Amino acid sequence: MIGMVFIMLLLVACQAPDSDGQRDGDALTLELMDPVLQWRDGVLGVVSGIAFSPSPPVLEALDHGVAVTVVVATRIHPIHGVLASTDQTRNHRFEIRYLPLIEHYQLTELKTGATATYPRLRLLVSALAEPRFLDTHLTREDSTDRSWHVQAKPDIDRERLPAPMQLAVWSDGQWQSSDDGWSWRVEVSDAP
Repeated sequence: MIGMVFIMLLLVACQAPDSDGQRDGDALTLELMDPVLQWRDGVLGVVSGIAFSPSPPVLEALDHGVAVTVVVATRIHPIHGVLASTDQTRNHRFEIRYLPLIEHYQLTELKTGATATYPRLRLLVSALAEPRFLDTHLTREDSTDRSWHVQAKPDIDRERLPAPMQLAVWSDGQWQSSDDGWSWRVEVSDAP
């Protein structure tokens, strides 16, 4: 076991980065598209599409039957909160798979279980880019007594990859989102 970990670390270290710090090939694009805050049914959420352009290693993993999960984490916390326990994070996960027998791609929103199948990856990417409501846990009742900080950030959920892949992809830039995330301040007066 220790020998395998050493070999994995050695292989990762031997991959020479380009001058910009990226590995060879195209970089992963994973970004929120023009996100805006919106109240819906008494809950604050981020309305945004997800721009996704997989890097060659992500495409290779999909071709070999590995499910790749895109996660958008929405996080809220009071502006002058004293305890970290008041932070609330909500993860919205979208699982992407390639189905080789029928040569289709499948997109599943894990929160709702909604599944759609597409004959081409570009159609799945277009569906992922459609604006959707990504709720936070902030309700109107909570927002009336103090100001809140809202954040949203997309990434690949590397913890959902098969265990042998997790260590290698953790430091690989082709598996990481280039989006630094978005932040908003929600004032008491902003609640409808």
